[in-house]
Amino acid sequence: MPLFRPEAVETLKRWREPAAIAVLFGFAIWFLWRAYVQSSWISGAVGLVFAGVVGGLLYIAYLRALLRREISGPGIVEVRERQITYFAPDDRGGEADLESLLRLQLSTMPSSIGDRNWILWHSGGSLVIPVYAEGADELIDAFSALPGLSYEKIVKVMESPETRIFTIWQRGS
Repeated sequence: MPLFRPEAVETLKRWREPAAIAVLFGFAIWFLWRAYVQSSWISGAVGLVFAGVVGGLLYIAYLRALLRREISGPGIVEVRERQITYFAPDDRGGEADLESLLRLQLSTMPSSIGDRNWILWHSGGSLVIPVYAEGADELIDAFSALPGLSYEKIVKVMESPETRIFTIWQRGS
């Protein structure tokens, strides 16, 4: 009999990165407080920069944790040096290069491969990847390299209750 429920363990795994960075952020705040108490403006400046950097990392880790899901879907996603490859159990797999990507969409309409799917339009056609495929978490990091695309926009679309196809990013707009 396990000590913790499997759902609790999955939740802890999902939030471990933001929790670790939050500890660093707490240390940065403590460093700032010590600088204030000692009236050291040099330590205060260093602490302020440290808190700013760690605070930014904490915000990104929080958004990544919101997007991370432990549900498994069909296929395996591999991202290597801006090259996205999807290995599907049938003939739906393929690959797309971030440089040749023309449009990125997210479908929230149920289909035969999942409830939520990435649609990558590239110069050679399109590639549909289930959001819950193994390794699909790497896609969000790869997509963050696209100019003008932010984690906030992806989170907003992923949490939308609407069932439609959202255009998240398009080249040249």
